[in-house]
Amino acid sequence: MSAVIANYAAEEQLVAELELLGVRYLSRQTAVEAMQVRPAEKLLADLVQQPSARVRAAVIAVLLAQPQYATAALAAARALAPEPRLTLKLFYTAARLLQQIYTDPLQAGLSAPWHWLPDLFSAELGLSDSGTAHEQLTQLGKLHQRLTQRQVNWVGTYTDVARRLLRQWELEAIWNR
Repeated sequence: MSAVIANYAAEEQLVAELELLGVRYLSRQTAVEAMQVRPAEKLLADLVQQPSARVRAAVIAVLLAQPQYATAALAAARALAPEPRLTLKLFYTAARLLQQIYTDPLQAGLSAPWHWLPDLFSAELGLSDSGTAHEQLTQLGKLHQRLTQRQVNWVGTYTDVARRLLRQWELEAIWNR
């Protein structure tokens, strides 16, 4: 039971830190407040190792909201065990493609300076660079299913994260008028 409580507390702390980075669509159950955000490399690594799928997938939102974190993705990947390393590479690649698909709304809502996410993992994953970003995202979803042997709608998962982030920014813009 203490491991469950520790995981819950760690998740709540991560969600509080994400709020400081502009990723506020995840809800918390406690009043945990983050005073600062852990270093980017550690944040990315900790996110992809969370038991909760909603928190793991938030790495996509972090990369969309803080594209300068791209430089930390390589270091985080090197520090991870094989399974979370693969998760980070797949989610990073999804974020890079989503950034191309949602360029205008991301640029409009971004509080951090705009940076294109460089292609760090596509070649290693064996992902083709031909076709549109939508087509490549579909390829990535199929690859994700094959590599993880999980028949999840990964494209829907990736897209849902981006849409939740953008919707949150849209609502905040309305509230702050």
